[in-house]
Amino acid sequence: MTVLYVLLAVIVFLVLLTAAELLRLLKIKPLPDLPHKADAEKFSLNVNGKSFEELYLFLCGKQTEPSFSEEETYSLLLKQAEYMNCRFDCADFRAQLLFKIYKDCHNELNPECKALIKNTFLNFKYSMDEPGDDSMCYWSENHQLLFAVSEYLAGQEWQNEVFTNDGKSGEEHRKKALSKIRIWMQQRFDYGFSEYLSNNYLAEDIAPMANFIAYSKAEKAIEQMKIVMDILWLDVALNSVNNRFVAASSRMYGNNKAANCTGNSIQCAMNILWGREAAEKLLAAPGISEREKRLIGASLAKKPNYIVLCFTDIVEKGFYTLPNAVKDIALTDETFVSKMSCGLSPDDMVSENLVGQIDFQIMAQTGAETFTNPQVIKNTLEYLKKNGLYTNKFLSYFKFLNLTVLKCVNWEKFARKHSIMPHGIALGRGNVYTYRNARYSMSTDVCKDVGACGAQDHVWTANIAEELTLFTTHPAGSGNGKYGASPGYWVGNGRRPMSVQHENVNVTIYKLPHKKRLGEGAICDITHAYMPRDLYDEFELDGNTVFARKKGVFVALISDGKLEYKPYNPDSAKGLLKGRALPEKSSLENGFDLCRTGGEYHCYVTELSDCDTESFARFKERVKQNSFTASGGCVSYKTACAELFVSYNGGFTVDGKAEKTVFDRYDSIFCKARRKDKAVKIKTPEHSLELDFDKAVRKNG
Repeated sequence: MTVLYVLLAVIVFLVLLTAAELLRLLKIKPLPDLPHKADAEKFSLNVNGKSFEELYLFLCGKQTEPSFSEEETYSLLLKQAEYMNCRFDCADFRAQLLFKIYKDCHNELNPECKALIKNTFLNFKYSMDEPGDDSMCYWSENHQLLFAVSEYLAGQEWQNEVFTNDGKSGEEHRKKALSKIRIWMQQRFDYGFSEYLSNNYLAEDIAPMANFIAYSKAEKAIEQMKIVMDILWLDVALNSVNNRFVAASSRMYGNNKAANCTGNSIQCAMNILWGREAAEKLLAAPGISEREKRLIGASLAKKPNYIVLCFTDIVEKGFYTLPNAVKDIALTDETFVSKMSCGLSPDDMVSENLVGQIDFQIMAQTGAETFTNPQVIKNTLEYLKKNGLYTNKFLSYFKFLNLTVLKCVNWEKFARKHSIMPHGIALGRGNVYTYRNARYSMSTDVCKDVGACGAQDHVWTANIAEELTLFTTHPAGSGNGKYGASPGYWVGNGRRPMSVQHENVNVTIYKLPHKKRLGEGAICDITHAYMPRDLYDEFELDGNTVFARKKGVFVALISDGKLEYKPYNPDSAKGLLKGRALPEKSSLENGFDLCRTGGEYHCYVTELSDCDTESFARFKERVKQNSFTASGGCVSYKTACAELFVSYNGGFTVDGKAEKTVFDRYDSIFCKARRKDKAVKIKTPEHSLELDFDKAVRKNG
């Protein structure tokens, strides 16, 4: 009986202790990551209808209209300073142009404006290990560099000043930040970008990279940053076509996926590097329509926002020049296949000694958004607790894992046993296969984490025209809502598919879930293709097959089940545009959401061709004669280029031979390099480029 009483006492004690801890943890309220909507004007990027970037252009004498009075200048700078002082998420974005204005327009600023900017940087928080509670995202790949460059430049500018958030000197901040910048650059050179081929997030990389190149006094590091910049543009050049950049990627939103003209955030940067030459070639092509001319003109006329402006400015000033070899690749009409690997999987982090609390380890882990995966979860919990990050809105749910009653839980074992939804947040390692010719490109993140939940991944895409792409997804959620969410109806995947590619053919197989995973609110039994029929010049849907033509590009989409358009839903359409307003007469109203419903497996084969190869009539006739079978999660497809066999469980053969699905860093006719090679060599018929990071040498030929 005594044992029973003791046992009951222990249970009661644990219940009371847990209740007390829960009450304490619940009192730790996550701080707001963004201003309240009622305060939007107080922190806006405009004053009297004039923008932040226009202020820079006016102050540095690049344009005289719109003009800014001293009061307007101070008011707009104050809005950015207050946003940073409140430590709202993405304050590090605004810091880039704010510092640039201080440096480039110093003589045009009155003492009050200069003091405002200086004090803002002296009072700012630059990293997770500094004092202060907020909900800024410090850890993802782009934010790591944004914060580090701001800290470095502020420390360099005000070396002997005290930074009030932590009491350290500017020189101490400069040294600390430079160390992180060097780690960031080394990891990008060795492993590629974790936010690879993201036409959204690369914009947030090129701004701090540009500011570092423009204002740093660390000469070797400047050259190394230019090398990493070359690598970034090499990735874009290999995976874009005709100045359009929509490729398979680890992080993209609906507007980024739907079309180059709706979501390519680095369009202005591409324009200044090679866009004019690309446009001249396209505009000279026979048969180009007036609509196409207008779209090309609109693309070239885009003005850089306050982020991308930091990059376009250093190109205009000659601080950075794109190597000719990279430009050759961007502009070539040659047909080629590019294979490349980017980023780090959780297993890579273990094998590369990148799991731990040291800066180079935590930067690799969190830069790849890897938090709950079994390889790192113990390290995550230790880092968050050590740095008191439970008030951060993005991380606050981790606080509940530190309850005393859960101390005995082996979280690594738990995370390995349960394929929970947050595992899919990890960006992982991409193995991207791209086929490109003079008219289109198709790219696939081959065999990427098949069956896992997906956050913002864009598994495969066809880049068909300025206003048109093609892709499929399995919606996260119920399939009736979450249209703009991430993950949601259009962004990421509820379950990642098996997706492979050979030349101009993609095969994608989804296994539909029948049971929710931990962290999932709902699951759905549909997959769908983004195929806005009014954007094609010709379109035929017959049961399980679509044939479509956009100018000289031909598309065949074949499914193992009936395909039907959902009724037009304006909320779903807006979800593709990430909040942007639809035009008065939407080109999506006649059908854009082509769905397949029910069953266990959904299989899709997509084949592209073009008028340089065959006529559209011949293409349709040929594809109809192709052999296509799908059963039990396996697909066989025989077409002109090869006979493909794909199994959801991992098999992929071409003409009976197993295909390699893990790639070297680069493998194409222009560049071959392994991960962590000391140098990357690029060769085109006209030019060459050798990049040696350790020696900080860019050798053009």
